[in-house]
Amino acid sequence: MTSKRMASSIELDALSNLPDVLLIMIISCLSFKECLRTSLLSKRWRYQGYCMETFEIRLSLPCEYAAEMESLIEFAVSRKVKNLVLDFTDYFWSNVADARYNEVDVHLPASVYNSRTLESLKIYSCGFDPSKFTNSGSLRKLSIGWIELTGAESLILTSPTLKSLSFSYCWGVVINNIAGDIKEFEFENCEFSRYMACSFDLPNVEIFKYSGQVLAFDVKKMNKFKEVYLDFEAEDDYEEPNERTKLEGTMLSGFLNSLRGARTLSVCPFLLQAIQECDDPSSLLRPMETQHLVLRTRMHVMEFKGITLLLDNCPNLETLTLDILVRSFYSYAKSYCGVGPRSYWKKSLTYENLPKKLKVVVVRNFSGCFRELNVLKILIQLGRGRCPGRAHGPVLERVELYVRGAMPECQRMEAHDVAKMLQRISGDVQVLVHDPRRVAEL
Repeated sequence: MTSKRMASSIELDALSNLPDVLLIMIISCLSFKECLRTSLLSKRWRYQGYCMETFEIRLSLPCEYAAEMESLIEFAVSRKVKNLVLDFTDYFWSNVADARYNEVDVHLPASVYNSRTLESLKIYSCGFDPSKFTNSGSLRKLSIGWIELTGAESLILTSPTLKSLSFSYCWGVVINNIAGDIKEFEFENCEFSRYMACSFDLPNVEIFKYSGQVLAFDVKKMNKFKEVYLDFEAEDDYEEPNERTKLEGTMLSGFLNSLRGARTLSVCPFLLQAIQECDDPSSLLRPMETQHLVLRTRMHVMEFKGITLLLDNCPNLETLTLDILVRSFYSYAKSYCGVGPRSYWKKSLTYENLPKKLKVVVVRNFSGCFRELNVLKILIQLGRGRCPGRAHGPVLERVELYVRGAMPECQRMEAHDVAKMLQRISGDVQVLVHDPRRVAEL
């Protein structure tokens, strides 16, 4: 009998002798239930310790396995898991509209709400009750996504230990006040009622990210930030100034003033277009403490005045990044209100309004087109310290050009030719080219 048992044990654990690569190939061909049974046969994959560091489940639309999923979650909590990731989104979802009518299959078990060891929780397309989260004293990071979100304010109030909170692709969101000792906060493409009022009382926040539609932002208290990221591309493209654009421009300009302590500020084309529409003296842009400004831009003339406004109000700027986005149809217009790219930069970007501490200019997705060339030539001429009428001044140290990856070879060669031309006029300014296919220093 003993020899038979030993032989059976050896056969059952034969999987442990196979390399991980081969095991993964075998298991990927099995059904979900067979994967679970097969995994249990290998001693190498059995949990040896009492406490679990991280447990992740990523399964698209697990309608047939809801009970099994909840059982696995219960198991992880029983092992005092610290980091729990539950992602049940459909691989084909790209926005809220795709997920809105999907029925949630898996719900958080009661044990998760009462865990005293859980430090980080990510729940995507997973049902939960915000009011059931208690002050366990352990939960530090919470990420919620792809679900109808109601009662979020009660979640914040009952979880005062949170340091990081993010909402991604949620709908039905009603949050009028966000307060607490949060260090990192993010709204990512959630759906609110139009111009919903939302106030922030986050005196210790260090990283603030918002992408989505324009809200009636009200900042009660937020101090200096390490990073602020703003993206309003969910809004429609601008056409011509109107009453709506003036309202949005005033709202966003005032919001930027509340965030002027950000060391790194990243903005989008919509904001660049909107802030120039502000005509309320109390909301006009004021000087900021930003040291690194990231402009995600299509380099359309409708964005130029917004770019100039930000440069004028960033006296401590050391690094300017131009992240060139793929142009939409409207961005091919050659002028806006009678202003063309070349004439605008020559008139509006001068030595007087160039940030005196600017040392580095970075261009991402560089293609060498004339709109990029116009602004780069003037920045180099102003920054190299050799403008007419002055012997020296702000000295730009280098320009870094990251060539766009998806370009035909002929366009890639043109981009390199433009970079060489910039180097010839750059004087002491160093022009560096970073190319996915070849990296060269000119």
